[in-house]
Amino acid sequence: MTEDLTIGEQIVLLALDEEAGTLREAPLRVSLAVSAAALLELSFSGHLTERDGALVVAGASTPADPAAVAMAEHMQSHPEETPREWLLAVREQALDTAYKGLSGKRLVREHGRRVLGAFGSVKYPVTNLSELGALRGRLVAVLTQGQDPDERTAALIAVLHHAGLQAVLLQGSGAEAPEGRLTAIAEGQGTAAELGDAIRTTVAALTAVIASSAL
Repeated sequence: MTEDLTIGEQIVLLALDEEAGTLREAPLRVSLAVSAAALLELSFSGHLTERDGALVVAGASTPADPAAVAMAEHMQSHPEETPREWLLAVREQALDTAYKGLSGKRLVREHGRRVLGAFGSVKYPVTNLSELGALRGRLVAVLTQGQDPDERTAALIAVLHHAGLQAVLLQGSGAEAPEGRLTAIAEGQGTAAELGDAIRTTVAALTAVIASSAL
């Protein structure tokens, strides 16, 4: 089933403390990473193109990922904004969508209640540890055993790296990536490089907003 998860859902699943149901890392970092993932989902689904040096929404169909839909709608209604502003504007909605997606796929259980739509004391303990284990196993194979990543796994690694969330990549595995392996994938060498303008723009925007937020 991990192949059926959006990149944003994978980020949240990796970032969750599986028992406590809370994020291991700063929520702002996680939400920005999920927002960046929504931008990449537009590219993967063919709804993003480069025009006059900028990324624009393309195609008449609706993306399957609700977070990508939110990103596309924001980009179309605010064409004057920069990619950095896109990530900031959509981050909360993208994170909420990822939680709902994981809950709908029965990978997490929503516990608690929201106040005026906010997360408040809501927690999301993981209910399907086998799927989390499969996702972690895929990352271990790529980062420590030399397996070539597919483009979605390369994008996942790149987003987590540039969001400063490297700690969740090998969480609980006891493994360590060889020096340079993570950087080689995250900096666009090999598979990630083939993603072109979308990954470069997304990574640049993510790095800039993380730096300006002093996280």
